[in-house]
Amino acid sequence: MIELLLRGLLVLVELIAEVIVGYILYGTGWLVLRLLTLGRYPDLPLRVADPMGSRSAWIAVFGFLCLMSAALAWLTLSHG
Repeated sequence: MIELLLRGLLVLVELIAEVIVGYILYGTGWLVLRLLTLGRYPDLPLRVADPMGSRSAWIAVFGFLCLMSAALAWLTLSHG
């Protein structure tokens, strides 16, 4: 019974992580890169089937770095 509950919880965590990486991080990285390169890069569309594929994982990492930088900048500016 506990093993089944843990498996269900693991599936839920994987689903949440996939949504966060697939939509939020990839979308943020894609948008910032498009703005910085004036629409030239990335050549991939906004919605891809596998956001953690070999060609698109770096875009999600860039999105993560952008979101963390924005959070740290906000904390630095708001708390002096």
